[in-house]
Amino acid sequence: MKRQKIPNFLGRSAVIVHPASENTAVLIGQLERLGVSAKLHWPADRLESGGADFVFFDADRGYDQQFSWEPGKAPIPLIALMGSEAPGRIEWALAQVPSAYLLKPLGPNGIFCALAIAFHDFELKSELKRKVENLTARVRARSCVMTATGIVQSSLNLDSTEAFQFLRTEAMKHRISVENLCEQIARVGSLVALKRLSGHKNVSNTRCDQSNAQNGNVEHGGQ
Repeated sequence: MKRQKIPNFLGRSAVIVHPASENTAVLIGQLERLGVSAKLHWPADRLESGGADFVFFDADRGYDQQFSWEPGKAPIPLIALMGSEAPGRIEWALAQVPSAYLLKPLGPNGIFCALAIAFHDFELKSELKRKVENLTARVRARSCVMTATGIVQSSLNLDSTEAFQFLRTEAMKHRISVENLCEQIARVGSLVALKRLSGHKNVSNTRCDQSNAQNGNVEHGGQ
């Protein structure tokens, strides 16, 4: 297992969404010792990250529409400041999908640990999200390739291998990826997409050019 390095928080910034109190005084003081600048925001309607690296938020007084992003889709790590154990408060805090938690009343211990865990958790979640998006795109692209191959087969009377080779040739000609080309063909549902890409050039001419080239190669090979 790859060992995770603890980041250096010097020069980082944080937003604290919490009424001014002894808890926020302790938090700001400890963050400053770690080299993290902090700003207090309360109340905070439709709060944006504003270039901050972390957001600490009061789970006891938090409310819907407090953040500009949808629950669970924060652009930076969230750290929940928990005091109440009321089920409703815990449920609301969990819905925000924080990367770490701190229990109130706050003390000097635990804040550095929460920052490190929040940073690591957010990186892991972001990487997982990228992988899921990549896999989803690949599955969608594969479906489009299959659909476009079928369209080429039926339109030009080719087998699957010839149809895919035709698509590769057309993609290279137009300097786009095969997946991009297939997506356009699948979206239109016909080879009209090729005509649009080639400035309404007759697709059948392309097929004839390929056939002539293949016949020429055969004749040349027989000489």
